[in-house]
Amino acid sequence: MRVLFHAPPLLGHTLPMVPLARALRDQGHAVAWAAAGDAAAWLLRQGFAVHETGPDRTWASAELARQWPERHRLSAAEQVAELGPRLFASVYAPATLEPLRTLVQQWQPGCLVHDVMAHAAPLAAALTGVRSVSHGFGLPRPAASIERAAARMAAQWLAHALEMPPDSGNHRGGHVDICPPSMRLGEPSAPGPCWPLSPASGVTRHRGARQGVLASFGTVHHHQATFDRLLAVLLRGPWPVRAALGRPVDPTEHWPPHVHAAAWLDLASEWARCRVGACHGGAGTMLGALAEGVPLLLLPVAADQFRNARGLQAVGAGVALLAEAQTEWAMHEALQRLHDEPAFTHAAEAMADEIAAMPQAAAVARALMA
Repeated sequence: MRVLFHAPPLLGHTLPMVPLARALRDQGHAVAWAAAGDAAAWLLRQGFAVHETGPDRTWASAELARQWPERHRLSAAEQVAELGPRLFASVYAPATLEPLRTLVQQWQPGCLVHDVMAHAAPLAAALTGVRSVSHGFGLPRPAASIERAAARMAAQWLAHALEMPPDSGNHRGGHVDICPPSMRLGEPSAPGPCWPLSPASGVTRHRGARQGVLASFGTVHHHQATFDRLLAVLLRGPWPVRAALGRPVDPTEHWPPHVHAAAWLDLASEWARCRVGACHGGAGTMLGALAEGVPLLLLPVAADQFRNARGLQAVGAGVALLAEAQTEWAMHEALQRLHDEPAFTHAAEAMADEIAAMPQAAAVARALMA
């Protein structure tokens, strides 16, 4: 069967879908991606067939600013509540619908697998008579976020004389859920067929010696002052540090011997060697660390990171510092606790066991195509 994958042009939404895409390809299905920007470039480097579809992140950021000029006058909490629905339903969806619909008509997939925030995909599938399956990128979305997105998408379905299914058409043909059961935060499961999938599918857990701190500043919000403070803490030590800065490294910048800094690191392999992690709290980064049993310091600054921090604290596998609490002193104390208090490591290792017990991509691929 031909299977088309689609996500917004953000690596945090694209990477969680890659294990399933690879499994389907390995099982003989023809797999291609509808993608743009950095995500499209990354997928091409991985050997996938990619069709450039829709706008990239730079255009979307400018369009979001145009549509939402009052954003920066709002509190962080107010921004978080509105950001997802505005960015994905009001910006990406209208700009992506026609290119994606055209691609589906031309390539004729038997199934369209899409990120749950790719709201144009269910509509494009409905317009072309193709089955669509949504794919999660982390913890379940809050009901309020689902309702706000649906309110923005309803008119787009109505413009094509279609009644919009629940949740903006997500789950029309089922849902792939990568959230560990312990981290659901009480949110209900998606309606209809649902296939749990390990967020670390295909990863072999490392059980050898570990040391130091792995810090990831992300690929979108790495410019935040929070991460300048974290870097200052790490530069003072005393732990060995490997840092993925999310930006080019200045060749004139001096780094102390205990710090290795790079623009990008392969986190999937890096988690296996560190004792403690520090990051913004993006779902993929957090779940990747927990899959290796690494306790975390989370410093949420945007988007779903605050919800992920609640999930982490609910299972006891780390410390989250919010807003004014993100001081250098508090970061140092949190990192020291994560090193010294075994309860955090035990909780992270329990999460690693839970994640490893979830179904792997090969089994989900077979179930999806049955």
